Amino acid sequence: MSISFPKELADRKQWICWRLEPNTKDGKDSKIPYNPLTGRKASSTNPNDWSTLDDAIAAKEQYLYTGLGFVFAKGGGLVGVDIDHCRDKNTGELNDTAKAILERFPSYTEISPSGTGLHIFYKGEMPAKGNKNTKTGVEMYTHSRYFTMTGDPLPGTPDSIAEDNGALAWIHDNYIKSKKRSGKSKKNRKNYKLEPLTDEEILEKARTAENHKEFNLLWEGKWQEAGYPSQSEADIALCCMLAFWSGKNKEQMDRLFRKSGLFREKWDTVHHASGATYGQETLDKAIEVTENVYSRESESVIFEHEGRYYRTRGESVYPITNFIIQPVEMIVSDDETQMTADLVTTRDEIYRQTFMTTDFNNIQKFKNILNRRTISLGYFGSEGDLELLKGYISEMEWVRKTGVKALGIYEHGGRMVYVSTDGAIEAGGSIVEDIVQLDKYKSITTDILIFEPLTKEQLIMLGEWLLSYNEPIKTVSVMARVAGCFIKPHLKNQASSFLIYCLSENKAAEKVIHWSGLFCRYFHAVKSARLHRLLHLH
Repeated sequence: MSISFPKELADRKQWICWRLEPNTKDGKDSKIPYNPLTGRKASSTNPNDWSTLDDAIAAKEQYLYTGLGFVFAKGGGLVGVDIDHCRDKNTGELNDTAKAILERFPSYTEISPSGTGLHIFYKGEMPAKGNKNTKTGVEMYTHSRYFTMTGDPLPGTPDSIAEDNGALAWIHDNYIKSKKRSGKSKKNRKNYKLEPLTDEEILEKARTAENHKEFNLLWEGKWQEAGYPSQSEADIALCCMLAFWSGKNKEQMDRLFRKSGLFREKWDTVHHASGATYGQETLDKAIEVTENVYSRESESVIFEHEGRYYRTRGESVYPITNFIIQPVEMIVSDDETQMTADLVTTRDEIYRQTFMTTDFNNIQKFKNILNRRTISLGYFGSEGDLELLKGYISEMEWVRKTGVKALGIYEHGGRMVYVSTDGAIEAGGSIVEDIVQLDKYKSITTDILIFEPLTKEQLIMLGEWLLSYNEPIKTVSVMARVAGCFIKPHLKNQASSFLIYCLSENKAAEKVIHWSGLFCRYFHAVKSARLHRLLHLH
């Protein structure tokens, strides 16, 4: 593999591999970092996961990783500038931002794997806080991140990394520093008027709201199924819902009701001496009894700015944390979720934390987790803010996995896999990435995933030793346990009990011999190398 990098990069032990893997949430591919030596997922904050360039190249070729990555280390004296979507893939033409930076401060520059972005390296330190501006597409990193490396330099740029001679401060001031917030009081913030919901927006929100089932039935005219004794009562119920979403806009309520399945000729029938129709009376009554209405201002927003999370409520804006969250992985089980993330403070301190869903139940629980290892992490919001923050966090791009409580063999994705807190393998020795044991339930450990597989000859020898052991009561127990590791999951699917079956009626030896035969045939059938490692556990 012929790849060349500047000596300033090639000589550092800050290299990893990465692989494109589908995100189960949105189907898009994510760049997942890997340790070249162990084959396990790597962290951009743990130097033990990094290796030399030669090791990374060898691992890429041997294990077919998508590419190489260079990690920026704290205090390493290097800064990377990432410019997204700045290059035409076909013509090589650069946008104005990339041209301005490279013409003023040329340095070693690589074309990104997509062909549409650039990675520029400088020797120096970050000039200020804040490292990303989505409007300009420019990002700047000095630690805790990695660049996907191609070894494909941009034509016309230097083959070495330039010293910072004002470049980083200029780039930060012009393309990263936020121009929005001035630090002035809330009184000086610009007022704005929020537009009411359109008909389409009202229907979209009502159909997904907490009472959406009732709304959908009423909207379709199925008032009996919605539990109303008469259609008139159903009419007023639907109008109250429309009053809430429209802000009591009578004209809009009338327009929407006429599109519903409850609309009938009676709606336009004069129903009062004043000349008011049944529909007008129904709308007026709904407006009268509806106390609260929806407003776009009630849609509180959580957003990230300058290393904090803020909440907006109406025209109010206030910080609720002194950190931001960088997702690592989310493990979802039947009844709980475990999230591991790097929490980066406003002072660029990084703390890896693992949360369970119950940690967001109240402020005290959440703060206890934050303060478990440090006093540097702060949360300043209310219970309501915490609920919004939880929703914001859940929408981040997580590497999602299935979680199990106990170490052992499971049926997953139509195949049998062995699962531990370190990962999982399937028959044939292949690594299974999307299932793992939850850390919370880690009571015993195992080295199965790192053992060298037993050869056929070693397995036969082990069997001979086991069968020649002169204490049958121990031999039988061991054989029963070994066979059970592989047979029990199948029996479990059939609601059978392996132990009861084997040990009932004083026929333990006979049953063990029977199941051991099946066990041996199972090994032969799957031709598994790594599953043989299970013998080491027992």
